Amino acid sequence: MLEAPYSHSELSVVLERDVASVSDTILSLTPEECFAHPPRVWSAAENVLHLQQLSRVFILAFSVPRFTLGMLFGKPKHQTRDYATIASSYQAAIAGGFEAPAYSIPTKPQGPFNQQRQQALVEQWQKINQRMLECLFYWDDAVLDQYQIPHPALGKLTVREMLFFMHYHTQMHLNQITKLRQSQASSQLAAY
Repeated sequence: MLEAPYSHSELSVVLERDVASVSDTILSLTPEECFAHPPRVWSAAENVLHLQQLSRVFILAFSVPRFTLGMLFGKPKHQTRDYATIASSYQAAIAGGFEAPAYSIPTKPQGPFNQQRQQALVEQWQKINQRMLECLFYWDDAVLDQYQIPHPALGKLTVREMLFFMHYHTQMHLNQITKLRQSQASSQLAAY
């Protein structure tokens, strides 16, 4: 995988891979692992629902006419920062107490929890992100730095920076799902 995507094509590739990685990870879980809701953390399913909600926001932002983005949020007054800078800025925001905004907090799924529900979750994730990638198709490399979108923790980000964030944020939630699975496996071993 590309360590520091930058160009439109590199970003498209990593975002497509993120969709596949989330899908594969969720489908590798049992329904119990997918929907189990431990105290004080989101279930694997809730992590995916959170990512879906953010993808919907990005679809909206990428779908409006560009002049509307310019009117609403102005033009960037800074050079586009690189992937590592956006990732470390987001890490610092979290360390400083930033929490997911209310609109992105998933509703706890209600049973029954089975493979069909798990498959439906993955299909919805793929469908939403296919739409987002289709919207991104109409943004060429040159315009990614000419428009900006507000982020609740990072302020106004160029579209390219927002794509950096999307990739980093998805990877962060994939890591959370992996840790959750490892924690569940450790708990099951301790029970024996």
